[in-house]
Amino acid sequence: MSANNNDYDLSSYAGRCASFGSSTNSFLLKHQDEGFIERMVEEQVKLLGGNKELYNRIDNNMKNGVFDHFFIREHCAIYSWRETFFSKHFPDNSWFTVDFDDEDEFEAEDGSQESATIPFQITMHFDRVMALASANVPSELNWLKQQVYFEQNYLLSDEAEWKYKWEVAMKKKTNGDGLQGLVWEESSLEMEFGDVAHMFAEMYQTGPKKLEEMALKVVLLRHISSGSTSFLPLDYLPKGINNKAATGMYNIEGAAPNNISDAGKEVFERMREAFSKQSS
Repeated sequence: MSANNNDYDLSSYAGRCASFGSSTNSFLLKHQDEGFIERMVEEQVKLLGGNKELYNRIDNNMKNGVFDHFFIREHCAIYSWRETFFSKHFPDNSWFTVDFDDEDEFEAEDGSQESATIPFQITMHFDRVMALASANVPSELNWLKQQVYFEQNYLLSDEAEWKYKWEVAMKKKTNGDGLQGLVWEESSLEMEFGDVAHMFAEMYQTGPKKLEEMALKVVLLRHISSGSTSFLPLDYLPKGINNKAATGMYNIEGAAPNNISDAGKEVFERMREAFSKQSS
């Protein structure tokens, strides 16, 4: 949620700007359109085949930075939709953020302000993003909708992009330190070999997954769709299957999956080597 105005240091320019933005947001939120918000949620639910319980699980995962091995595509689809939503309802110059470490940097030319703000907002605070986008105010106050303030968080934005936006992992893999650099970054996000292996298995998929993985996803989806608030372990599954449900299908000693391209298998092996170096 937005910080209280009293939380800002009004002796600084950044603090005064943030305080103004927080006040603007508070006013706009009093005029939110609940019907609009419900329709936007329904649009996201449609991406998941109408499964509202799965949407709630993904929304909660994003708010808490949770990576889910078995619903990667679904998380990425929701993330992509939300990016488009943000761009549509908050185009350039209709919102601002504040870098309290550099008060002169409100609109960095390299896009760093956007990358530090948008991923954080559309994962951890998307309810508020929708509410601000929905605000209906008198026409003479429409200018306030061009003064929306969004807090930034470099670390959590970076984490969100790694977990829910494939293009980031693909770009990082081919730039700079390559896979070794990717491993270093994933380690800082507390992601294991199996997490990253699942990401690349999705990216390079050329055929159907193993029957065991498909069956486990069906079981998990059925459990989520039941509305149960509990997750793992599932009492009716063997311990070994519960372990795979919790940690994924791949481990650093196992072979690359057969249903990915040759390029994917090469990445898989290079990634195994990079993680091995990291742990040694």
